[in-house]
Amino acid sequence: SVIGDTKGNVYAICNASQLGLLLGDSLQFLKKNSSDRPSFFSDMSVTPDGKLMVSTYSGEIFEVTPKGLFRRYNFSPALVLRSILFDNQGLLWLGTDEGVFTTNAKTPSALTPISHDIVHEMTEASDGSIWMGLSMGALRYQQGNILRFNSDNGFSNFMVRGLLEDREGNLWFTTDGDGVYKFTNPAFTSLNTQTGLHGNTISSLALAPTGRLWVSYFDGGLDIVDTQTNRPLSVPLSLQRKRVNCLSVDNEGNVWVGLAGPGVYKVQTDKVTYFPLDDYISSQGVTLFMQAGKGKEVWISTSNGVLLYDGKSFQHFHSKEGLKGSFVRRTLLLQSGELLTAGPRGLNVVRNGKVFDFQYDNELASFPALSMAQRHDGLLALGSFEDGVVVFDPKTKQKRFFTVKQGLCSNLIYNTSFDQKGRLWIGTERGIDLLTLDAQFRIASIRHFNETDGFTARETNANTAYVSPNGDFWIGTIKGIFHYRENPKLRLPTTPKIHFTEVKSPFDTTNLVQFAKSKDTWYNVPNELSLPHTRNQLKISFISINHSHPDLVRYQYQLEGEDEAWLGPTEQTSVVYSHLNPGKYRFNVRASLGDNRWGETAVYAFEIVPPFYQRSWFIALVISLLIASVGLVQQLYIQYRTRRVLAYEKLKQEAEAAIRVQLAQDFHDELGNRLAAIRMQSSVLKLRYESRETGNEEKRIVGEIEKNVVRLFRDTKDFIWAIDPESNLVKELVLYIKDFGENLLQDTTIRFHSNTTIPFELENVTLPPGWSIQVIMIFKEALTNCIKHAQCQNIYFCATLQGRNVSFSLEDDGCGIVFPTDGYHKGLNNMRQRAEKIHCSLVIAPRSPSGTALTLTGTIPTKTASPKIR
Repeated sequence: SVIGDTKGNVYAICNASQLGLLLGDSLQFLKKNSSDRPSFFSDMSVTPDGKLMVSTYSGEIFEVTPKGLFRRYNFSPALVLRSILFDNQGLLWLGTDEGVFTTNAKTPSALTPISHDIVHEMTEASDGSIWMGLSMGALRYQQGNILRFNSDNGFSNFMVRGLLEDREGNLWFTTDGDGVYKFTNPAFTSLNTQTGLHGNTISSLALAPTGRLWVSYFDGGLDIVDTQTNRPLSVPLSLQRKRVNCLSVDNEGNVWVGLAGPGVYKVQTDKVTYFPLDDYISSQGVTLFMQAGKGKEVWISTSNGVLLYDGKSFQHFHSKEGLKGSFVRRTLLLQSGELLTAGPRGLNVVRNGKVFDFQYDNELASFPALSMAQRHDGLLALGSFEDGVVVFDPKTKQKRFFTVKQGLCSNLIYNTSFDQKGRLWIGTERGIDLLTLDAQFRIASIRHFNETDGFTARETNANTAYVSPNGDFWIGTIKGIFHYRENPKLRLPTTPKIHFTEVKSPFDTTNLVQFAKSKDTWYNVPNELSLPHTRNQLKISFISINHSHPDLVRYQYQLEGEDEAWLGPTEQTSVVYSHLNPGKYRFNVRASLGDNRWGETAVYAFEIVPPFYQRSWFIALVISLLIASVGLVQQLYIQYRTRRVLAYEKLKQEAEAAIRVQLAQDFHDELGNRLAAIRMQSSVLKLRYESRETGNEEKRIVGEIEKNVVRLFRDTKDFIWAIDPESNLVKELVLYIKDFGENLLQDTTIRFHSNTTIPFELENVTLPPGWSIQVIMIFKEALTNCIKHAQCQNIYFCATLQGRNVSFSLEDDGCGIVFPTDGYHKGLNNMRQRAEKIHCSLVIAPRSPSGTALTLTGTIPTKTASPKIR
């Protein structure tokens, strides 16, 4: 026997003759004080106050202390003590060759016999029961009741040598030759054909105040079970061999039996009364559900509406009165006194003898509820065929939907019931869920029941769930009836604990322990791991061991610095991270049993060491070099600024010279022609006067001189406008060309058309200096050529601006121009040169079907661009 006390000391009985204290790798043997009996030790036990006791085969019990063994109990030498146990109720249990006895642990008196079995080991479970290992099987003693476990109920007939309860409440048994067994205390007990029922497929159940459970089956028949003894009782003769659909108990304790046909029975203690329903439903109709109302009232759901029995007569509510369909699956009497009915097309409310639509919530009015329940605070729970469960508060109109995404076993909900603690029981096609809701009706916790809890049936049946006044939960399934009775002493499932099992590189077999300061003694996991930056890939494996619900374990994990939030839930027990940046990391992982109650977070810390160029010493060196270089850079910058100022002055002088040259060219092109005309006209006038011609001609020539002078003045104004900075705006340039064209052609037969596509937000885009005058000169020359040479009837001007791309075009419908144009007038060459100066593309091409098209396109530059001229 080996045992540990509350201080962490470990003791062992060696060869029955010596008791040793484990110190490192050796044992220190302890001696008995004040005893003359043979020192053959049999068993050890710890008292509730933490004292370690050891028994001998000669009837003595000693307290184990660092100073030795001191006798505390002295029974008859004839009492051979094989095992002892100090329970939490103050009793001392003695396993002897004559059987099991108990006595008061503080003041031992007469021994009370419990069993005649020879017990080799004893332990107290968390629910207060005493378990004993026998020569053949095991025995459980609980509140005066003895239950034996052997090959008849799935256990072993071999001797049980050891007993242990784990932290989940499971009992482990070691046998002498038949291996290890585990016993899980089930939360559910069942009633089925093996316990005396006539069937397993339950269609309905009802619990009478007398403790009698009424049960009906889909394949026909009825049973009455005494819940105290679980034994079947006799069924009234008039109810035998009936096909029953539903059962209910009214407020007087009478049992109502609804048939799979047009009729119901009322079972009282002294008589059975039959109520035919042929006047309300057809011969093929059936009763579906029954519920007690106020006083003597009973509500009966049928395939043709709802019936209300007030103790004397029936009142019928059907689709003609407003029900959403005749087939009423379920009713629920609300705390407000209203009756809530559920059919395939939605919900209705029966109030004061009239049928109304469900007006609390428009979305739920068409909810096809299959099951309904109301909590003591008014909260409603509605189950559906495929939409899960919705909880709804009629007071605040707040609602929430729960489906498999929130953790339910299934979206097909057969049963919903609230217990006295406000928890919601949900029966589905895939198991049972127990939900605890918080103040905002969110799921605070969820527990799934399966085979480990004693619930061996996977699928529940509709309208078979019932919560009794004492808090017990009953539900019908395809494998009989299951009964849940909460045991306050039963250890609840604990939140799982995480263990790291492996940390390695995912793509090679290198042992990472060489990069760690230490390693775990069990799994050899490296601790305080520091990896070089070239090994920045890591696989972390972990596990949570749960003996009761291993299939429900789920994990969430997060790598701080890499994952923004928790990832999961997931069933996987390893995670791979690749291409991790240098730095310190903390890998967090936690586990739950699928009920959103997460256990303690396990943390694995490690570091990816940065390369030398990211180390602090290297960064400090670089900073020092940079500071030392500031002086040199400053000197170089001063020299650079000086050269740049000198270059700027030179460019400025060249620009001024270029402007003067440009002005000279502009005056030559515009004013030179006008002055030449004045000179020629003056020569003609002189000749006329010399030939003494009539005065009318002289007047005409003088008029021409006057016109040329006016044009010269106008051109001078235009030139001055071009120098004005306002002329650099796109909208001003377009407006100027448009006005110029209209004024130039107003005295001719040629019509001028303009079309501009400039977005409002781009009207104030500014052109670079020099653009405006060049564009004006190009289009003045083009308009003049149209008047002189084109012989056209219409001229079309178009301007567009998209982003920084600008386009100007001028088209006529005249006789056209002959290509190539190299030998044509000098004006065309001037237009090309002007386009080149502003880095634009000038295209002159024939127009279909007649005429000439001139297009000037360019990009408003952010820097100087190469010209594109064709």
